[in-house]
Amino acid sequence: MVSRILVLVLFSVLILGMGLVTPREIHAETVRISYAGISGYNVPLWVADEAGLFKKYGLTEELILISGGSTNIQALLANEVRLANVAGSAPIQAKLQGGNVTIVASSYNYMPYSFVVNKDIRSPEDLKGKRLAIARLGGITEVAALLAFEKLGLGPKDMTLVQAGPDSQRVFAVHSGAVAATIIAPPGLFSATSLGLKVLVDLGDLGVKYPTSVMATNGSYLAQNRAAVKNFLMGYIEGLHVYAHNKDFAQSVMRKYTKLSDVEVLSKSHDYFVKNTSLVPSTDAVAIKNGLPVEKAGSRKFDEFYDNSLIQELVNEGFVDKIAKKSK
Repeated sequence: MVSRILVLVLFSVLILGMGLVTPREIHAETVRISYAGISGYNVPLWVADEAGLFKKYGLTEELILISGGSTNIQALLANEVRLANVAGSAPIQAKLQGGNVTIVASSYNYMPYSFVVNKDIRSPEDLKGKRLAIARLGGITEVAALLAFEKLGLGPKDMTLVQAGPDSQRVFAVHSGAVAATIIAPPGLFSATSLGLKVLVDLGDLGVKYPTSVMATNGSYLAQNRAAVKNFLMGYIEGLHVYAHNKDFAQSVMRKYTKLSDVEVLSKSHDYFVKNTSLVPSTDAVAIKNGLPVEKAGSRKFDEFYDNSLIQELVNEGFVDKIAKKSK
């Protein structure tokens, strides 16, 4: 009899406990989301996370820093992460090589990088034979470097490209004279200029369209978990609006992830990116075209690299308008 009563008590406790959990919490799915660096175009993802917006739409997320776009895509294809915030060059290259990768959102479709040099460089001629620090070979900083070379009248062999890691390490390398120059985006750009480093070319001023910040996923995961990806995009879109309309919160998040404490640098970085951040993060076909290798640009259909259908569904359902009105 005692054991029967004990079983009934335990069963009652279990039922009561389940009553304290909402259906959304029971069915919440954990997704690992990676990002490739700490440049300012990553901030909307961090803002959505810090504001609890992915949980709001039924996801339990884990954000992971994985340096380098290609490394993120490898993790994506190995199902170690479900979504990756990277420059478009990485998923485009993976797709060209047969990888099942799809871009589902693009929040920044311009090239925001600047070519920064140390105090001994006075003209492009002074750069010949010198070293240029980039984050990683094959990534967006290498693409930006080649664009900058073109604007400076240099050839790709005029400088030696060296992998030097995150923004802070590259700025230190230029400031110390270990390298002559680097390619960098805000907030690192403003940290560099505050140290007296000079900007030779600002690619952002040129209005070059490029898929600088995209959300990519494994095509198989998208096919089998379309609802989860859509829920992620709901949180991400709301995060973009919080980022755009709540500067103080966005700056506090940027400070946490970048470890920068200079209020002016954080403010200037936010102002720099927010003006060209897409609050409806559909992927731009022209940006994808510019992200393709020149020899492939005329032979591939641009829409094979991205899928705007989920974002379009959210627009058609009125979700985007609802978030926009709520944010104002």
